[in-house]
Amino acid sequence: MNVTRAVLRSDLLAGLTVTLVGLPQCLAYAMVAGLPPAYGLSTAAVAGLVAALVGRAPNVATGPTNTTGLLVLAALAPYLGPNGLLEEQFLPILASLALMAGVFRIVAALLGGAHLVRFIAESVLTGFMAGAGILIAVMQFDEAVGLTRVRGANLWSQLQAISDAHDSPKMAAIVITALTVAAIATARRIRPSFPMPLIVVVLAMIAAPFIRDAGVALPVIADAAAVPSGWPTMALPSTDWSVYRDLALPSFAIVLLGTMELTVSLRRGGRSPDVKREIIAQGAANTVGAFLASFPASASLTRSALLETAGGRTRLAAIASAIFVLPAVFFGSGLLGVMPQASLAGVLLYTAYRMLNLRRARRIWQTSRASRLLLAVTFIGTVTLPFVWAILIGVGLALAIQLAVSSEPRFTLLAFQGDRVVPYSKTGECRTVVVEISGALYFAAVDNLAATIAAMIPPEANHVIIDLTHAHQARFAAIQAFEELQKRLLEHGTRIGLCGVSERFSPMIRRAGVTIPYVLYDPTPGAAALDCRGLLRGK
Repeated sequence: MNVTRAVLRSDLLAGLTVTLVGLPQCLAYAMVAGLPPAYGLSTAAVAGLVAALVGRAPNVATGPTNTTGLLVLAALAPYLGPNGLLEEQFLPILASLALMAGVFRIVAALLGGAHLVRFIAESVLTGFMAGAGILIAVMQFDEAVGLTRVRGANLWSQLQAISDAHDSPKMAAIVITALTVAAIATARRIRPSFPMPLIVVVLAMIAAPFIRDAGVALPVIADAAAVPSGWPTMALPSTDWSVYRDLALPSFAIVLLGTMELTVSLRRGGRSPDVKREIIAQGAANTVGAFLASFPASASLTRSALLETAGGRTRLAAIASAIFVLPAVFFGSGLLGVMPQASLAGVLLYTAYRMLNLRRARRIWQTSRASRLLLAVTFIGTVTLPFVWAILIGVGLALAIQLAVSSEPRFTLLAFQGDRVVPYSKTGECRTVVVEISGALYFAAVDNLAATIAAMIPPEANHVIIDLTHAHQARFAAIQAFEELQKRLLEHGTRIGLCGVSERFSPMIRRAGVTIPYVLYDPTPGAAALDCRGLLRGK
């Protein structure tokens, strides 16, 4: 990792920006999870540092997330006290949940689970990311206009909570939000590396006390939640195995959603990261965090996007963002309290807009009906359903579409024109025809192969060549289908042969004792078909 002075400066500024924006997020997400706010800071510091040290991706910020917080809340619901927070005697439950989330990730990565990420279609990722961006933007709207902070369980409850707010929007908050978004957007267009998010947050922190002293209403972080100083109470994971049994499903949901968020963050900008290494890094972060007062953490969509927006170039930016949290854990209650909520909301609103990636969504929408369907279903599911269900529906639909496509090979009827193979024409008599097969030939794809090809053959043809040059995954089921086709055609005096046979499929044909003549694959266009024609004619 070659780090120049300019890169180091850019990474430190990006890390500081992510820390300043992420601190109130971490406090809020801890409370979403049913935990005292200080646990959000300890999670950001421990999980963020371990994941950045073990991983290699430069654009991933690990820590508390809104979505993971909701899953943690569901898992800890039986152990919450009257105030809605986890009681201290149940802290081993929290540690056990974090430990399981970490171990599950590591085991899944070592067993090849990282390869499953390849089955998540780009349409699903883009739809999920766009939906998450919409949710994040809506979650920031109350703070952006100066309303009392509200947090709904989903998009509709959040909108309802905002509409039911009893206070009025604050002009100072609206102005600061608008100026923040405008400043960041302008700097991004003119000079992308300029640390404008950090500058606007610092300027807002400096101006906030003067604005409030002048009698102008401007909500700050201290109005929303108290920020205590000192490391939160730690506990070891439980030794009761029934606890791990009860936490198995919530842990799996956390890992599934966390891997999805990690994948979205890693694929920003079309990168090709080492997914296995990054999943292990996330697992290590949660495993270590289980012993250091942390709750399950994941790659944060907003802070990862902000890490790049703020100019982070290497993983030193993520390391710095985690280290910069430590002063806030021990001494930061006064500093955090003067941050205007509106300035942070403005930064997050612009980040949410960047997450929408309208250009990529437009390109996907224009490619095919299947892509449009996946994009729309995942997007709608993300903004209306629990995240886990949205992911399962999107991925499941993508796999169903892929299975449907792969189980329907395409057949093209061709004929010879001299030594060339051309599309078949009904004009003129054609004694030898070629059926080109494109697609998979495994068991689910060859059910009607014999009948389909037999119906294509013109009545005057007495030689049929099956071209397998563009076919793949041919198995024993394909051999049976070709033998059935041979039987059908021989009843009418028509002989068949196979050309373009792969070196992998050829031994299967021999071992099965197939009597159909065949010619191995030849990269020269039409060569295999010509050889097969000669073979059928007995030359």
